[in-house]
Amino acid sequence: MFLRLPVRLVMLCSITLLAACSSVQLAYNNAPLLLQYQMDSYLDLDDEQEALLAQELRSFQAWHRKDELPVYAQTMRQWAAKLDQPRIFTAQELLEKQQQFQQALLIVAERSAYRLAPLVLTLSERQRLQLQASFDESNAEYAAENLNNPEAASAERLERFSERYEDWLGSLTQEQEQILAGWLAQQPSRAKLWGQERIERQKALLQLLANAQDQPSAQVAATELHNYFQSLSRYRVAELQVDREARLQSLAELTASMLNSMTDKQRRHLQQRLLTYAGDFEALSQ
Repeated sequence: MFLRLPVRLVMLCSITLLAACSSVQLAYNNAPLLLQYQMDSYLDLDDEQEALLAQELRSFQAWHRKDELPVYAQTMRQWAAKLDQPRIFTAQELLEKQQQFQQALLIVAERSAYRLAPLVLTLSERQRLQLQASFDESNAEYAAENLNNPEAASAERLERFSERYEDWLGSLTQEQEQILAGWLAQQPSRAKLWGQERIERQKALLQLLANAQDQPSAQVAATELHNYFQSLSRYRVAELQVDREARLQSLAELTASMLNSMTDKQRRHLQQRLLTYAGDFEALSQ
C-alpha cells in the first residue's frame, strides 16, 4: 500500500524482490512509472500532482542509480566471492547482512521523505479519505486470507517461504524441506498481531498526512515522513516489538541451516544469482 511505496524503488533492486523479476533492468527502469500508477490508484491524483510526483520520482531514481546501485553491486560481488568454496554460515553473519540491508533502506527512506514532502502538502481531504478506504479494503482482504482460515494461511506461509528459498537455491532437497517445515511448525501464528500492526501504521500515516495540512511546510513534512519511515523498523504493537530480536535470531538460524545444507549445485546457483544481480546493478548505474 501507499505507506510502503517510498521504499519499493530500492526494493526493486534488492534481494527480497529481485528474485521475482523476470528482468531486473526492465523492472528498475520502469519503477517510477509503476510507483506513480500505484499512488494514483490510491489517491486519484490530479494533473498537477501527477506531474509533481513524476518529477520527484525521476530525480529520486537518478540519485539512487548514481549513488546507491554501485554499492549494491559491490556488496553482491563480495557475497558471491565467499561462495567460491563450501563454507559454514552462522546466524550472526546473516544478522549482520540483514542489518546492512536495513541501513540501505533507511538511506532510501531519508531521501524519499525529502522527495515526497511536496506532494504530501497538496493532498486534499477527499484523497486522504480515499486512501483510508483503500486501507480498509486491504485490511478486509488480509483478514479473509490470514484470519478466517488458519489452515489455509499456514499452508500459504509454507509455500511462500519455500518459494523464497528456491528463488536463491533452486529446488530444495528433502532435508531442506523438512528443516523449513519443522521450523514453521514451531512458530506461533502472529497473523492477528500483524493485522493490528498494519492498522496502527496506517493510522499513523493518515495522521501525518492530516497534520501536514495544518502545518504546510515542506521541511516539516519531510522531517515527519523521515521519522515515520524510520519508525517502520520498529513495531507499534508491543507484543511484536518485545519478540522482535528473538524472531530475527530464529529466522537467521533457519537460514543458516538451509545454507549449510546446500548442495554444490545450489551453491553455484546462489553464486550465479548474486553475480547476475551485480552485473545488472552495474549496468543500471551507468
